[in-house]
Amino acid sequence: MKKLSTGQDSTLGNWLMLTELAFGKNSPQADFLKDKIDESPNGKDEEVLADEGQLIQVLIDMGQKDNALH
Repeated sequence: MKKLSTGQDSTLGNWLMLTELAFGKNSPQADFLKDKIDESPNGKDEEVLADEGQLIQVLIDMGQKDNALH
């Protein structure tokens, strides 16, 4: 299992928890991860294989695109 820089396992559930802290529970970033959890056979326990830095950049970009629409 891959680990995050926080020492936690790199799972959808842990990414969702961190994303909600950083961006808010109703953010597009959190909604994206909730959809992934719903689609996954392992739910919140699904391992995230993406590089941590790359996924952080994707989540930041999601917020910037959402803000540009408003």
